[in-house]
Amino acid sequence: MIRSSNPYTTISRSLPMLRGLAIIWITAYHLLGNTQGYLAWPDAIAAISQGGLQPWIDTGLKMLIGSGKVGVNVFLVISGFGLTSSWWKRQGSRGISNIPLAEFWQKRVFRIFPLFWTSVVLSGLIYWLNPNWAPFGQQVWEQGNLAVLGALLATVSTLRNFIPDYYYFLNGAWWYVGLSLQLYLVFPFLIKAGQSWGWLRLLTSALLFSLAYRAVIAFAPVDDIWSTIFLSCLPARLAEFVFGMYLAVTLIEPRSEEQTSRRSAYDWLQSLLEKPLFLPVNLGCLAMGLAFRGSASPLLHVFDDSLIAVGLFGGLVCLSQLKLPNLVESLFKLTGQYSYGIYLTHMNIYLALWPMASELVPSYWPRFVLVTALSCVVGAGFEAGYGWIQGRLRRHKMA
Repeated sequence: MIRSSNPYTTISRSLPMLRGLAIIWITAYHLLGNTQGYLAWPDAIAAISQGGLQPWIDTGLKMLIGSGKVGVNVFLVISGFGLTSSWWKRQGSRGISNIPLAEFWQKRVFRIFPLFWTSVVLSGLIYWLNPNWAPFGQQVWEQGNLAVLGALLATVSTLRNFIPDYYYFLNGAWWYVGLSLQLYLVFPFLIKAGQSWGWLRLLTSALLFSLAYRAVIAFAPVDDIWSTIFLSCLPARLAEFVFGMYLAVTLIEPRSEEQTSRRSAYDWLQSLLEKPLFLPVNLGCLAMGLAFRGSASPLLHVFDDSLIAVGLFGGLVCLSQLKLPNLVESLFKLTGQYSYGIYLTHMNIYLALWPMASELVPSYWPRFVLVTALSCVVGAGFEAGYGWIQGRLRRHKMA
């Protein structure tokens, strides 16, 4: 990692690597859940107590990979950071009254939807080839053509995020597409609120709003599927997104002496880049968030995502400053560049690859690494191929 005297430049350069780490972790997390299941703390302790090196290695890997859900927290912070950085470079400190909102929303919609719709077609083809490769929400297919049509319409419009019967249809990871759309819709108004109220007040308000919302859900008498739906929509994840926005503004907008809150945040970001001792602090915050998530207390679950977002993002920024072999760094960055295509396809791809790899690689962990890597390669190729076709069509149209 080549450091710059400008913290914004250094962190911006680290974001592709962070995306790459996050999407590999998410892919491995889902693959583990579909092949062996996740390991709870009592089971982990029981496995370790058997003695021997192998149970320790297996348990450690399962616990590490089983925490991969936190990769979504990284994407939310990066999304807020990236959108705000792009906005500020183009618009400066102007409010939304000077911005063509329709143009902004149109650009974001065309960024996420065409590739998403293509992945829906791909998943439908995969289901037609072998239903076991797309087992998510299979009960919909048994309800007849009308139900399938409804599920497809709900999926391509992202309304499935609010419909329990369709929430997992074809691919269980697509809820994040709907969440992204919700965040894009409110983003310009968050910019306006930050400019009007002050950015620290916006961050504090978003945090309190998310925590209050999550507290209501934690103690509400709702089924698991409804709890999942409520916790995967905008109110529950707003604080993480605004945290990324706050960090971007802190590094981009000129600071004055009275902007003490942003000065503190700026100093924190500089410490992440220059003081390795900050790494244990951030990892401790991450560990606390994971402990809260694994706790049986609903109250602790209210705070887990906020702690994880701060600790994990800070920890990964610290780690990204370490000198890695050029090949490893390039692979992480390349994976991060195509993280969206990998995210959209990995859950179907690894289900198709796993039985094939089982015949070639009998041992579980080598097979696990192979299928995870191939799922990322196929997903990256899917997005790269789509981009190549799109570029050819654009050049043909211009000609």
